[in-house]
Amino acid sequence: MSAALPRGSPSLLRRLNSVAVLRAIRGEGPLSRAELARRTGLSKPTVNDVVEFLLTSGYVREQVGDGEGRPRRPGRRARLLSFRSDLGHVLGIDVGADKVLALVADLDGEVLASERRKTAGRDRRSAKALIGLVEDAARRVIDAAGLRPDGLMAAGVGTPGIVDRDSGRITLAPQLGDWEGIELGPTLERSFGCPVLVENEVRLSLLAERWRGAARTITDAFFVQLGVGIGGGVLIGGEVYRGASGAAGEIGYVPLFSAEPAPDGLGPFEHAAGGAAFARLAREAVAAGDGGALLERAAGNPEAIDAELVFAVASEGDGTAQRIVDQLVERLAQGIAAAVVVLNPSTVIVGGGLSRAGRSLLVPLERRITELVPVAPRVVLSELADGGVALGALRLALQTVEERLFDLAGAQSV
Repeated sequence: MSAALPRGSPSLLRRLNSVAVLRAIRGEGPLSRAELARRTGLSKPTVNDVVEFLLTSGYVREQVGDGEGRPRRPGRRARLLSFRSDLGHVLGIDVGADKVLALVADLDGEVLASERRKTAGRDRRSAKALIGLVEDAARRVIDAAGLRPDGLMAAGVGTPGIVDRDSGRITLAPQLGDWEGIELGPTLERSFGCPVLVENEVRLSLLAERWRGAARTITDAFFVQLGVGIGGGVLIGGEVYRGASGAAGEIGYVPLFSAEPAPDGLGPFEHAAGGAAFARLAREAVAAGDGGALLERAAGNPEAIDAELVFAVASEGDGTAQRIVDQLVERLAQGIAAAVVVLNPSTVIVGGGLSRAGRSLLVPLERRITELVPVAPRVVLSELADGGVALGALRLALQTVEERLFDLAGAQSV
């Protein structure tokens, strides 16, 4: 016997009405009951019935409005309904090669607390150590937000690598030495006591840009994360595209510039043009006696040279540093252009550690991409700095909560 509700059944109609009212309150509130009737098209008796259920269930609160921002009218002030954003909380975590960043937010996505921990070499080499660091950051941020340990409704986690949709198993994460093959979600669920959703870090960065960053008003974009590695995120029709096995956007593995496997475990493109390439070419210049300004800025230690230092020395007019920047921007433009001609995005959003170079990276990169492709996109910098992954993880957790929220806990006989 089918458990499905029959078409037009009162229970189904009441559930749909409840969802419509809750969405209106959450998205546009605080609202009076009369305003809810106008905005939803439901009758006043239906709105009253639904509101009573939502009040009893704890989804909304009702209080006398203060009149702020509304025209003054004679008589009693209306009672206004608002969404209970404190009904639950979500956790977002960025597990990166250089840091763990944890955020806690309410159900409106308002960040209440954050905790940042630097990832040491031993953490990158040991999955157990890194998971311990993640769990400690989570405990600290939950405490900082004034929540109980069991106060989470969902958690999102961003990680390097490809995340299998079904098992949650992580592959292709060379930045984290002992990360290959772990099933991170089930492990953290035992610690956090709530559903844990794990997703690729670049895809979460794009989700965050769509929510609160450079992709708020566009529906087709390509997000490219330029750091030690290079990854891409694809936005099509307003939705983040994962691909058949969760590997969409892995442009670091595009076979450009070298047919030989990268010795550092990276893909050919990211080995040739990512952050490690800037450091590698600069150290080669120093070894050849042609990088005096670079070595001086690094206080005589070639191992201290990184991409940020190369850009800084180039901006001061050093010819060697500028040649490295020019060479690698050309490589970056060619790799990104390959994705642009396939996807035809309206916008390319540049994030990751290299984006801190700002316009000294953006301007020549956009100019060269424009020269290489038949239809040029806008090229812009991420608006979220290095908090994008954790913010995207928050949004992923919120989406999961919203699915349950707008099912109204199975409608509870509504």
